[in-house]
Amino acid sequence: MKKLYLPLLSLVMITPLAAYAEEEPSNWKNNVELGAVQTSGNTKTLTVNAKLKSVHEGDTLRETVTGSANNSTDSNTTTAESYKASLQEDWKFSERGYLFARGSFESDRFAGYSRRFSETAGYGRDLIKTDDLLWKFELGGGLRQTQYTDRSKKSEPIMRSATGVNWKVNDSATFTQDISTEGGKNGWATESVTALQHALNSHIASKISLKLNHNSKVPAGIKKLDVETAITLVVNF
Repeated sequence: MKKLYLPLLSLVMITPLAAYAEEEPSNWKNNVELGAVQTSGNTKTLTVNAKLKSVHEGDTLRETVTGSANNSTDSNTTTAESYKASLQEDWKFSERGYLFARGSFESDRFAGYSRRFSETAGYGRDLIKTDDLLWKFELGGGLRQTQYTDRSKKSEPIMRSATGVNWKVNDSATFTQDISTEGGKNGWATESVTALQHALNSHIASKISLKLNHNSKVPAGIKKLDVETAITLVVNF
């Protein structure tokens, strides 16, 4: 299955970069995050994570592409492995309101599922929109298809809500908080990401983040809550 996930994730990450080369640079905002920690000696561990976010901001259309990969090993045994990718299209019909359509893919066998696809659409609004602070909220619904690690499959209608805050604290520091939840009768998946980013120059920044992933229904032996703390290097272009 990994042979399928890696090309898919690579395609999601490369697509905005290819489009970037054909568009005006000012229309795209891209950032790549990279982080790795390795220990040796009595304990041999390796943790690697990578993320990409690309946003194309037009007068009436906004496109957001995201991708992420996380892998942890302990004495050459994999202890965590997840892949995520999403594409969201926002159609702006007023200064603050928009309609969205979103598709996403996830794979996290340590959370109990080998692959999960969801397709949602709905309404979004910028509740606060200033030069230093953006707070948005989205609400919608759609469908979700999940294949679990025990090879069982489930498809269901779902609801989705999300909110995000981006606060420019000062010229070099930015605080972000993103929370999303989606689900139906077969369980809810909720993610919260809190981060503080410090710009080192116009293109490079350091970032510390705390991510919480909670699944309300998981197979026996699987924990419902995953916690990830990361320090990464961010490249903006």
